[in-house]
Amino acid sequence: EHYLNVLKEDPKNYEALWKGARSYADVGKPFEKDDQDKALSYYQAGDSLARQAVSLYPDSANTHFVLALCVGRVALFEGGKTKIRLSKEVKKEADRAVELDPRHDGAYHILGRWNYNIATLGWFLRAAAKVIYGGVPPGATLENAAAMFEKAIEIAPEKPVHRLEYGRTLIELGRKDEARKQLEKCIELPQVQWDDPAHKKEAEKLLKKL
Repeated sequence: EHYLNVLKEDPKNYEALWKGARSYADVGKPFEKDDQDKALSYYQAGDSLARQAVSLYPDSANTHFVLALCVGRVALFEGGKTKIRLSKEVKKEADRAVELDPRHDGAYHILGRWNYNIATLGWFLRAAAKVIYGGVPPGATLENAAAMFEKAIEIAPEKPVHRLEYGRTLIELGRKDEARKQLEKCIELPQVQWDDPAHKKEAEKLLKKL
């Protein structure tokens, strides 16, 4: 609401545009399970603000990062062809954010998630995507996902969310001892982001399965 009020007075305000888009992405997240329509409406509002931000401030890593974030959230609710098209946009925007700011841990995190999500697609979905949509975006591997999360941790070692997703990736790679260390670190670290309690809870669930 604060950012929307700023935008009423100053529609081109850089901070209000990208942080407002980020806020929509955050506010929608708790509704994903119980009210998907509401979650999607927040994500679409974030997407709209993020596109304005990129249009006005194309040389800002934060605007490209937040567009990648919002597009990725919208893609959760899309199927088939649209999801694959949006996933390509997520990659493009996150890559651009990293080009503009090689120390942007959030952009590396998104690239890690992008690699993980595509690398873990089932063979049937991969085959279907190849037949119907010309294939999933190339180059996605679990090894690349791990490398992206390692980079995010190098830049922001204090953030539990990086440890969680790195741990999840290490499990898929069969590196369980390393995964355990990262998940334990996720739980030990102080809260940095509002949704870190959920990240820590997820880390506990994954640890129990190891």
